[in-house]
Amino acid sequence: MNKPALLVHPPLGQFERRLGDYDVVHWPTERKDIRAAVVIGHVGLSNAMIDALPELRCIVCFGVGVDGLDLAHCRQRGVAVTHGREINHEDVADVAIGLMIARLRYLTEGERTLREGKWTPPMATPPQKRLRGRKLGIVGMGAIGRAVAQRAAAFGLEIRWNGPRPKPEIGYAYEPELIKLAEWAEVLIVSARGDRTTENLVDADAIRALGPDGVLVNVSRGSVVDEDALIAALKSGALGGAGLDVFAEEPTPVSRWADVPNTTLTPHLGGGTREALREGAQNVLENLRRFHAGEELLTPLP
Repeated sequence: MNKPALLVHPPLGQFERRLGDYDVVHWPTERKDIRAAVVIGHVGLSNAMIDALPELRCIVCFGVGVDGLDLAHCRQRGVAVTHGREINHEDVADVAIGLMIARLRYLTEGERTLREGKWTPPMATPPQKRLRGRKLGIVGMGAIGRAVAQRAAAFGLEIRWNGPRPKPEIGYAYEPELIKLAEWAEVLIVSARGDRTTENLVDADAIRALGPDGVLVNVSRGSVVDEDALIAALKSGALGGAGLDVFAEEPTPVSRWADVPNTTLTPHLGGGTREALREGAQNVLENLRRFHAGEELLTPLP
């Protein structure tokens, strides 16, 4: 019996060895019999690609993000979408806290000073900032935001949050206006969902409100923060610092950050733990199995 065709986009290296039950196809392709696709959520498939696959009925996202897909178009086409719900949120929260600590305690500058042989006692860096008692604003209180809050509370930070609607079950103060949250906060961690509704949510005004002593951390998507405004604010001193794991363009051009001060940058590694990748792979495989067996999908989007 012929194996069912499966589009994998972009190619997923060693993971594809686990897809032995399928005839793996990469884009571009002329095949019209593809009924399922596996994608990286922030890469996704364009509407034109979806429309070029008349038999497509299921898209399985590796990871939680689905921002590379037009979900309304998928629904119109009758294409179910699944994702890796709450698989890597704890890992992303770890990175958010790590970036916050790196910026408040100047870990990036400290390592650079040591490696460049510029460690001059008694202080290798300017005086750092204590975490305890500092004001933390969290933008987006989904699974990642809640995990960030849990960790931050253990460090003794005061927490408020912003999102599209209040959640009575959240035990931290809700601030409906992002600008007011930024004005109050000393650190702003962005963990909002990345899609068209949140594009440039953290804009030049919000960055300005955070101020010259403030720190912005983004573990959401690069699209959620106005990156040009962020870079301009860092260069001018209008913003104190930034810790970024996500960027407007990925991989981000090295030259874009060459002369941007007070930053700690990581290459979108937030959810990349062995455990999360293992669980994400199992989620993909089970969703594919269920789709081809005609069973209810494991983690469908509503």
